[in-house]
Amino acid sequence: MDKPSVLVVDDNDATVTLVTALLQREFFVEPATDGAEAIEKLKTKQYAALLLDLRMPHLDGFGVLEFLEANHPAMLPRVLVVTAALGESDVARARAYGICDVVSKPFDIETLLAAVKQCVEPDDARPMGGFLSSGMILLLADVLRSRF
Repeated sequence: MDKPSVLVVDDNDATVTLVTALLQREFFVEPATDGAEAIEKLKTKQYAALLLDLRMPHLDGFGVLEFLEANHPAMLPRVLVVTAALGESDVARARAYGICDVVSKPFDIETLLAAVKQCVEPDDARPMGGFLSSGMILLLADVLRSRF
């Protein structure tokens, strides 16, 4: 079975090296050094998750989030923002895109690994609520109950 691919977008080589070493047992890790490189990769390949720094030269993480919102909105719940020195307004702005989670640098290795696994979780392993709203499930249950 192939490993799920994860795109790590960060301009800090040490962070990319650490994250790659941490994830490579369970994931195929591809690096991108800035938002522009990430967008080029996102145009040609699908990823199980995207680890995204927000502060980068050229095109920052918010530029990548805007690209995803316009072109690949289904990818947004698989984005894990991994960044340093964010204010509450930046965190709220990132979360408004519907991302999976935010992990602050420096990060705890177990916390990061658990967060990545949560973001990568396959759609068929997620609770039904990801496909149907809880209200719809209750309605279906009532209909089935009344028919049988």
